[in-house]
Amino acid sequence: MKSYFVALLAASALASPGMAFAQDAAPADDQGGLEEIIVTAQKRAEGLSDVPISISAISGKQVENYGQTNLEQISSSVPNLKITQTAIANRIAIRGIASGDNKGFEQSVAMFVDGVYYGRDQLSRLPLVDMERVEVLRGPQPTLFGKNAIAGAVNITTRSPTDEFEGSVSGLYEFNHKELQLTGVLSGPLSEGVEARVVGYYRNMDGYFYNQKLDRDEPNVDEKYVRGKLEFDRGGPFAAELKLEYADFEMKGQPRDVFGAVGNYNTVFQGPFFVSTNPDYVREDNGYESRNKVFGATLNADLEIGEHTLTSVSSLLDYKTREIVDVDFSGISFLDGTNLQEDYRQYSQELRLASPGGETFNYIAGAYYQNAKLNVDDQVLFNSTFLALGPPFNALGDTRNDRVYSQKSDLISVFAQGELAVSDRFRITAGARFNHEKKSGSRDLRIVQGPLNTFNPLVVAGTFRALNIEAHNISGKLSEDSFNPMVNVQFDATDDLMLYASFARGTKAGGFDIRSNSLPGSTTVARPGAFQFEDESADNYEAGLKYKGRNVAFNLSLYRTTYKDLQVNIFDGTLNFNVRNAAGARTQGVEADFRAAIADGLTVRGAVAYLDFKFTNFTSGQCFYLQTPGPGGFCDYTGLRNALSPKWSGNLNVDYTTPVSSDMKVAFNINADFSSSYIAAANLDPRTFQDGYVKLGARLALGQIDNRWEVALIGRNLTNQRILQTGSAMPLATTITRNAGNAYNGIVDRPRTIAVQLTGRF
Repeated sequence: MKSYFVALLAASALASPGMAFAQDAAPADDQGGLEEIIVTAQKRAEGLSDVPISISAISGKQVENYGQTNLEQISSSVPNLKITQTAIANRIAIRGIASGDNKGFEQSVAMFVDGVYYGRDQLSRLPLVDMERVEVLRGPQPTLFGKNAIAGAVNITTRSPTDEFEGSVSGLYEFNHKELQLTGVLSGPLSEGVEARVVGYYRNMDGYFYNQKLDRDEPNVDEKYVRGKLEFDRGGPFAAELKLEYADFEMKGQPRDVFGAVGNYNTVFQGPFFVSTNPDYVREDNGYESRNKVFGATLNADLEIGEHTLTSVSSLLDYKTREIVDVDFSGISFLDGTNLQEDYRQYSQELRLASPGGETFNYIAGAYYQNAKLNVDDQVLFNSTFLALGPPFNALGDTRNDRVYSQKSDLISVFAQGELAVSDRFRITAGARFNHEKKSGSRDLRIVQGPLNTFNPLVVAGTFRALNIEAHNISGKLSEDSFNPMVNVQFDATDDLMLYASFARGTKAGGFDIRSNSLPGSTTVARPGAFQFEDESADNYEAGLKYKGRNVAFNLSLYRTTYKDLQVNIFDGTLNFNVRNAAGARTQGVEADFRAAIADGLTVRGAVAYLDFKFTNFTSGQCFYLQTPGPGGFCDYTGLRNALSPKWSGNLNVDYTTPVSSDMKVAFNINADFSSSYIAAANLDPRTFQDGYVKLGARLALGQIDNRWEVALIGRNLTNQRILQTGSAMPLATTITRNAGNAYNGIVDRPRTIAVQLTGRF
């Protein structure tokens, strides 16, 4: 494994964070040299090499060429970005920092689509269709991307209408897992100064796991998406673009496997309690279903006021999630049919005033308002199987915990950022953002007995209290202010080489614990629950360089970030997690990337990242199986690295395009994504160790010179690597085996895929 790292690191020795995989501008073999990559990471259109931020940019063309459909698939090609599914949430991490599995958390990595904050974790599953680009900004981004971008930001830009009529139809079929993708695009003028663009998308997949209990392939995916854009621009001082989008994406089953049985687990879980622990893409459980419906409306408007531009971004975002989860992850009916429902509605308004740019002093300033309402219903079912287990567990049979949570929030921010050119080569940028946020929340938990449970309600309540679960109702309010400054200095050593250094302070909002099962300060349970938690903060120091020549571009950054009061889930020793501000962490490392136009039609690009992660203060971590606990029954994570945070990650790509006749060309790509080893479980259990890997992919395409049509063969994970994305112990395993055995489960990455793609353009 190390030999791969040495080779890729050597190839990237001159590289850095501005890693850009592709660009929709004219290709290098048409223009000669490298194309210019344009990003909007600072709310202006700028060349990637001019932006003093650790940033990766992935073009929409690459997303389409690889047949990628969401951020999770893209993340494997972006160093220090990791997006994974868990049982009840989606984890988005940059440099090892992410939010935990609780709907009360804001996301540590803020996601924006066409300038609008998409802050809920479920929205990371939104299909990516007809993208202009995806930008990944690493490190806190407090001034222009706002509160909660404490680990970084993902900035997605979709394609706009064109002033000439064009369209495309694309289809992809993957043979191994029976996946079908269909995409259609129409764009062009409706009248003078009015253009429109309409996109439709459909995806269906059988899956790559076989659930032998339900006799079906999983994850079975069905996705539908439609987007329309209307643009008004008659060349005057005013221009506007209206976007409407709707998505309906559904998944049945998760790519989750059970593995690593230890002790007497396989002996106990036999017969009617059989659980397969062979890591063979065959599993059994009683069903997982997730359906998400998203509606978004965004109005972007620009008004030229003299040489300045006033920008307004108005947005309405509404989504609903319905999930049914078998949270024991087995074919046994213990915790089947758990229902999760989330309804979220957000209205936001941003106003920005930007100077013309290219002056001695350039600035951008603005104000932001966001109103959001969140409702979460969470029903945990204890199935009738518990009735046969004997005391005390039989009192749990045929019961459920009904948890209802509601929240309202209002956020007001003002921000400004200015750049002063001290000389022709030296610039200083400073900015700050002030946030004022109010939240109110309420949580109600009830214990409901079903018709098969005939125990005295006091016995049932007492049994649940032994598990630190009790019926309760609680509500609260919080109001918090934060001030987030940043400063950046840039020096142009030559016309092609820029050096920079920066400091930024970020914060992530506090909130309320949605999933805690008892009251804070309760005297009737052994370990009381939680409700309100405070904000967390980060200080980031970064230095780097960016070089852009005609045929070679490279970027390099070094960073160090300290996090205080991290919001973490604390295990209570039974079944529950409570949110506390209970940890600190330090991340530091190096990120590098390069691009090189080797010859006509031949481009090589790569990126590498080194991550040194350490908890600086985390004394209340969950102990893994058979680990000796410390004071209070906790294990000390201080000095340890976080789960899912490999030391090394990166990629290498080779693209070659050449004509084969007067009107046809061949394009070939080979790519490798690599990662060093990591622990997949949040409790750092070494039994969930994932070894380092290299994931190979390739694409071979034949098409017309003018890109009117193309047929391509696409392969991903060609060496069929089995990659564990998340991991945890099997629920109730140690309880039923009386701590004499255990097993593990986890989400597994997709194995080898072979697909054919047909595209026609007009």
